[in-house]
Amino acid sequence: MAEISVLKDGFQLEIPNSAPIPIFYQWLRDHCRCDECYNDTTNQRKLSILDFPPDIFPREYNLSDGVLDVIWDGGHRSKYQISWLVKNARFLGDNQEQKITPVPWFKLPDVARVELNSYMNTDAGLSEVLSSLLRYGVAFVTHVDATIAATEKVITRMAPVQKTFYGEMFEIHNGEFEDDSDVTPKLDTALPLDAAFSNNYLDAHTDNTSWSDAAGLQVFHSLKPATKGGETILVDGLNVSMLIKQQSPESYERLTRMPISATYIDPGQHHTHVDPLLKLHPVTKELLQIRFQLYDRTVLRTLPYDHIQQHYHDLRLLASVIADKSGETLVKLVPGEVVFIDNWRVLHGRTAYSGSRLLTGCYVARTDWRSRATVMGLIDY
Repeated sequence: MAEISVLKDGFQLEIPNSAPIPIFYQWLRDHCRCDECYNDTTNQRKLSILDFPPDIFPREYNLSDGVLDVIWDGGHRSKYQISWLVKNARFLGDNQEQKITPVPWFKLPDVARVELNSYMNTDAGLSEVLSSLLRYGVAFVTHVDATIAATEKVITRMAPVQKTFYGEMFEIHNGEFEDDSDVTPKLDTALPLDAAFSNNYLDAHTDNTSWSDAAGLQVFHSLKPATKGGETILVDGLNVSMLIKQQSPESYERLTRMPISATYIDPGQHHTHVDPLLKLHPVTKELLQIRFQLYDRTVLRTLPYDHIQQHYHDLRLLASVIADKSGETLVKLVPGEVVFIDNWRVLHGRTAYSGSRLLTGCYVARTDWRSRATVMGLIDY
């Protein structure tokens, strides 16, 4: 049975077989969930931090039947479920939102490959794809019609297509195609000026390093594979970061801290963003995002002079680990298979190719796909 004791500035909750939980009075008052302080319909606070004094204290309190009942100085009454306090008042710095532990990999493991009907029509199918993205950063949906419209339906089953200056659903093609009412590739001249729209080899990278809000997912569907080559390269950025940390803790620390800028310039567009190449979660200090694209590095002027040489050493180490063929997985994308790639974790590239090729896909915002995962109970909040 839970017990409560009084500290100088708060309570201490005693739970059998568990460490005591100290709770400041300010925190407790701030988290009152009564109708006067919280709107259960909108899930938003009504209470302002200025609505109670910093030296707030309880005039009366009682713990009974799993509920802490507090009457505050001033007369306001708050009730807290002990189970809610146990879940939310442990200030341990742990990632409470993560139910599915990310698994690092050298070679792409057996990620989810969910058949279209299951994915589109059952929660289990969608959950399997989302779980695979949370665990490995990659998932497939199979037996999809090789059209842009069918691809978009698969994507919007999970989350909205993210609209950017590229548009929404994009089409990349090289070569000539027979007339087909389901496949209407755009002219090459309509494509932005980017190395991705060539048929050259592309090093493994993450997209949108120059954006302040890099896309959460990159989605591809190969409607017509290249005659030769064109395999997708996948590298696990989580595994890369762990290898860097093992090989050189000092380089890892600098890569998670040093501000590096990236720029994308196109007619009418100029995007620039500054952040570490390995961006850590502000609470857990685990990898949150890898920002790696050698193509979009801008002029290096975000570091002091005496850090420049060291940065090049660290960047070479990071680039060499990413380029190590032992950590690459080559995937031949084929018509009927839509691949979802976590752009904050998994780097993608492409081998050079020749012959006709048509690819469609889009971006999905990180907040949108993770919202769906949270609604389905795969991420806690």
